[in-house]
Amino acid sequence: MTTEIVFPIIGVVATFLIGLYGHIITRQLNKNSKNHFEYTERLANDRMLKELFTEFNMRYDRFNDSLNEAKELLFNWLNNIQEKDQEKMRLYSAIIDFFNLCAEEYYWHKKGRLEDLIWKSWSNGMNDIFDGSQLIQSIWKKECEKDGYKSYYIDKPNEFFLSFEFKN
Repeated sequence: MTTEIVFPIIGVVATFLIGLYGHIITRQLNKNSKNHFEYTERLANDRMLKELFTEFNMRYDRFNDSLNEAKELLFNWLNNIQEKDQEKMRLYSAIIDFFNLCAEEYYWHKKGRLEDLIWKSWSNGMNDIFDGSQLIQSIWKKECEKDGYKSYYIDKPNEFFLSFEFKN
């Protein structure tokens, strides 16, 4: 073979090999970048989940005692034993805060930000509180009148309080 043929062939082969190595390196860099992005995204999601979890639990803890107190006072209220209006308003506010927290937890679960395991646990707790208190149920019924439940980001009154049946 003459050098006129050999040098162009070597040039084509060299160009092919450089392109092939460039493709392999670029592919590996893209794979590494994608893996890093996915890892960073998982970390960000986990951080947000932890923040939501911490915030919701702290807020629940703030009115948990009031909810238990409201449950105990139900029988006094039903028997018309007079309680201070200020105390009634404090307990009523705690129950409304409970409804708002339930709505937020449900909203974030529906958006895919709360894992099913966490939502099931919280949902069980919410429903246990709801099912155990006629007072909370009656206030929820009042909240549901005239489509008031829609202010809690839900389409029907029993979306997060599963045993609730609303009858006009």
